[in-house]
Amino acid sequence: MNKKIMIVVYGGFFRGMGHVVRMKRLANELFQEGNDLYFYTNEQLCVEMLSDPQWHVHMVQESKAFLQMEQDIKQLNPDLLLIDVLDCDLQFLRAVKSSSGSARLVLFEEERAEACQLADAVVNGIYGGLDEKHMQVHGTEYFYGAPYLLLDHEISRLKDTYEVRKECKKVVISLGGSDPRVLLLKAARALLEAGHLHILAVTGKASRIEEQIEAEHIQFIRHTEKLPVYLSEADLAIVAGGMTLYEAVCIGVPSIVLSQVDHQAVTAARFAQKGACHHLGLGDLVDEKDIRCAVERISSSYFLRRSIHLNGRTLIDGKGTERVKTILIHLMNHHQKEHKDV
Repeated sequence: MNKKIMIVVYGGFFRGMGHVVRMKRLANELFQEGNDLYFYTNEQLCVEMLSDPQWHVHMVQESKAFLQMEQDIKQLNPDLLLIDVLDCDLQFLRAVKSSSGSARLVLFEEERAEACQLADAVVNGIYGGLDEKHMQVHGTEYFYGAPYLLLDHEISRLKDTYEVRKECKKVVISLGGSDPRVLLLKAARALLEAGHLHILAVTGKASRIEEQIEAEHIQFIRHTEKLPVYLSEADLAIVAGGMTLYEAVCIGVPSIVLSQVDHQAVTAARFAQKGACHHLGLGDLVDEKDIRCAVERISSSYFLRRSIHLNGRTLIDGKGTERVKTILIHLMNHHQKEHKDV
């Protein structure tokens, strides 16, 4: 009998789309193991991104999410509940926990003690820093660090084949699924005179950017599932401090970082300290001339690009999705055993 997994994930313009992207990646892996999956999300944009004939997708109102899910929880009797919601409402978590029987509850990127203590496991690939740590506190298992990042399944293959070329010709700009600070246009404008480079500017699914810059060497494309492939073809990337930075570092693409928010700046600073990227700071505070200077400096130096490449490759192996899938399967098997014992 197939195990049932309910996944609650929210995204959008202000939250970004990283939560949705990583849960879809994880869902693909769990589906391959013969599980039935049920998504609950907050915006039509997220419904469209998650839509797939392999599973069910429902849209809920955040303020009424539990009421809209309650009947499904009772009918499905899920084995596993995955919640990837930024600052998830504690009342919602308590209601879900109390109504879901013996289902295992797993939270992603959650640091609040009052939330974590409700869960059977917490996976903090981003919040956990770069080094792996696994511990158990008051019945909750914690999996910290970059080894648990939910990266695209293609990343490991791309990591093995990426090489730093002597000449820098291709630059990819990707500054988040929503890019609320419109940093992509700032970066593109900074490179208007860089006609010797071919620049691919990728706008995210939730981006509200409509304007495009007219220049022969700058190409704009909307949201794509092929971003890791585009990164692997680039000699240099300009990224925010979210999931795309982790992907670029894992593959080994020399990267310049314009952080969208404070917690991304913390992440980028960690990588910069290891020599794995060049962090310019919060994008709002960075001048176009600083972006241009950074691109000129790094693109003109093969040795600098190779140094960034080598420093980054050792930090992330790209196998986090497989690790997390194994953890979740173990939790579900343990859940099933308890039912039999009872």
